[in-house]
Amino acid sequence: MLKANLLPILRSFKKNKGYTAINIAGLAIGFASAILIAIYVNQEFTYDKHFKDHERTYRISHSTFALASVAQLSYLEQQMAGVEAWVNVMPNPSSTLKYNERGYIEENTFYATKGYLKVFDHKFVLGNPNTALDDNSGMILTESMAKKMFGNANPLGELVEVATQISIENYQVTGVVEDLPPNSTLKFNVMARLPQSFEDQIKDSFSFTTGYSYFKTETALPVAAVQVQTDEIFAKRNYDLYGSEEDFETYLEQVRAYQPVIMNITDVHLESNVQFEASNPGNKSYLYIFLGIAIFILVLAAINYVNLATAQASKRAKEVGVRKVLGSVRSQLITRFLTESVVLALSAVILGLGLAEGALQLMSAAGFPNFDVSIIDYPNLIAITLGVALVTGLGAGIYPALVLTSFKPASVLKGDYRSGEGSKFFRNSLVVFQFVVSLSLAIFSVFVYQQLNYGLTKELGFEKEGVIVVDNSKSQLGTEDENVNAFKNEVLKIPAVKNFSGSHYSMIGNLPLSSVVEIGGEEAAYRVQYKYTDAEFVPAMGFKIIEGRDFDEAIDGDAEAIIVNETFAKMIGDGLYEKHFSAGNNGADVQVVGVVEDFHYADFSKAIGPTVFFKRDYVSQFNIRLEGKEVGQTIKEIEARFAQFTTEPLDFYFFDQRFNTLFNGEKQMSQIITIFTGLSLFVALLGLIGLICYKLDQRIKEIGVRKVLGASVMQILKLFSTEMVKLIGIALLITVPLGFYMTDLWLNGFAYQVEIGVMPFVVVAAFGLSITLLIVLLRTLKTARMNPVESLRSE
Repeated sequence: MLKANLLPILRSFKKNKGYTAINIAGLAIGFASAILIAIYVNQEFTYDKHFKDHERTYRISHSTFALASVAQLSYLEQQMAGVEAWVNVMPNPSSTLKYNERGYIEENTFYATKGYLKVFDHKFVLGNPNTALDDNSGMILTESMAKKMFGNANPLGELVEVATQISIENYQVTGVVEDLPPNSTLKFNVMARLPQSFEDQIKDSFSFTTGYSYFKTETALPVAAVQVQTDEIFAKRNYDLYGSEEDFETYLEQVRAYQPVIMNITDVHLESNVQFEASNPGNKSYLYIFLGIAIFILVLAAINYVNLATAQASKRAKEVGVRKVLGSVRSQLITRFLTESVVLALSAVILGLGLAEGALQLMSAAGFPNFDVSIIDYPNLIAITLGVALVTGLGAGIYPALVLTSFKPASVLKGDYRSGEGSKFFRNSLVVFQFVVSLSLAIFSVFVYQQLNYGLTKELGFEKEGVIVVDNSKSQLGTEDENVNAFKNEVLKIPAVKNFSGSHYSMIGNLPLSSVVEIGGEEAAYRVQYKYTDAEFVPAMGFKIIEGRDFDEAIDGDAEAIIVNETFAKMIGDGLYEKHFSAGNNGADVQVVGVVEDFHYADFSKAIGPTVFFKRDYVSQFNIRLEGKEVGQTIKEIEARFAQFTTEPLDFYFFDQRFNTLFNGEKQMSQIITIFTGLSLFVALLGLIGLICYKLDQRIKEIGVRKVLGASVMQILKLFSTEMVKLIGIALLITVPLGFYMTDLWLNGFAYQVEIGVMPFVVVAAFGLSITLLIVLLRTLKTARMNPVESLRSE
């Protein structure tokens, strides 16, 4: 039976090449798009689920930032029953690894306390996972890092010098693990034991928040239940230490909001909204948007498939009549139509899977980490896609299988039949739906692009271009000021170097937090972000002094003068320059000497907070402003001067490039939405073609009659154009408020945002109308120009 139907089906496909190609292409693109989006969303929702015991592994953090202390973990283990293991993982912004006198600069080097491998499991390629980090000098590498440093040689037992901001230690490679999947929060290439000398300094300090803290319980517990326990444990400690006039239960309710926050590790990526995360957090809103796009594209593709299939089938009524006259029974015809439709749908699936795999490779190479996978890693997704294709094929085949085969042969051969008249409203509704979805996405994608461009081009309050940042956090120039000053003097002799400044803490991302307390008066305390700088920092980075003055090396000593931003100045109000502040370790008595214009240090989802620059000679990085176009040559000259004082490699980055990475998430989302919006528009246009094909097939005789009665080609075009313009007009009436709502809802997540202007709506509406009229023109023109004799003969 299958063979008897298959050969005629293949002949039918060959006879109708254009129809077959359009139908398969539209459905294949729909399947490929949905598969890609499903993979992306799955990657986001499964962060850290590759760890075997993720259900019972939790992170503890401060209520406003992601870090916690070793002391908190140790205390929690003592006070909370059922804690099986814990670990504190400390990132290093930069490290230098030395092996055989060759240096490797590595950003993804982490320190961990002893319990790391008891909390997190990895697939070991070499080494013993039970003991790899037991020794204080143990270190594990990822496969890619091991290959980078040792090639194909076995690295186990090799000694590597690791220099970071806290120490220079020799480590022995005790393990090599598989590279971490892209949906990992802690994306390390090197994991070394936290130096014991440093751990001894911090192990009893609750305030020394060194890194990310995790613990694993013996059984999986609801996060809320764990939170209740930890709230009581830490609140009771403070209650006993510092006392309170209230009873403990009252005190607990008063301080509950300030207690350390507990999260399951699988929730961190999408649920956390605190500062200093180990990796860029995700956004559930975006994922729901992507899921909506995937569903709509798949629905649009299926609708188009059915429309095109039924439009083509309506021309085969006479074929059905002839086959019935020649002896075919209805069951044979039904099997034929259903088989043909299913074969075409399954062909589209095979092509769609191939397109999805190719797109995964391209997008992975283009820097989209969530697409760094293969389609074969998702057998369930492949099975679901095949199921959807089967249902779609059967759905598309039902119309010709049941409706056309029900006509009497005599009526069909005489042309006395009507098909699809009652479905006009339904078909038109589907086309309106397609355009509403596609044009709404087009409007949304325009505003996404505008918001991204706003972030990359907005006045930031300083000049990000033309600055390289040289790392000195590992004391590459030693601890003596004379080396730093000598290097600075040598660099300033380079003609293309305009400014040279030393500072501590990066200007990219959230700055560290501290408190300043007003001395005298109301003694109000203010939570601020801060940075250590020298007297050259403001001009080197292009900040704008809007009030007061810059630091002056001659009159401002360390920890005496501060410069603040506008937000801090407004918070203090009158008498800013007369007031004195205590900043703890940052200065017992400091005064404001100047105010800089507010500046952005994070993405635009967060408002600018009060910020303070402390004048301190704590130099962990050099900010060098360059001028001229020979940047490469200038960097070579800086490297040569750096080499006069140290054998360490020059570790630097371009400030503007690193700053722009703050918007990588928005950039990738913009690109993804643009790609899938384009695909949805393409699929919608195929639907429009399908509708026009159907309408023309139904009205060929009418067109012939109109031409015999004197109608011109332009009049016939106007007849069809008017109907389609009405449909897209209805779609736009729905699209404009829907697009505005979607955009406004999304932009509310940004503290700084573009305005919702009229132009994107006008452009998208004009595009929709233009492309509709163009398709109507091209598709109708051939039929309108047909000889009336041919038109009338066709039926």
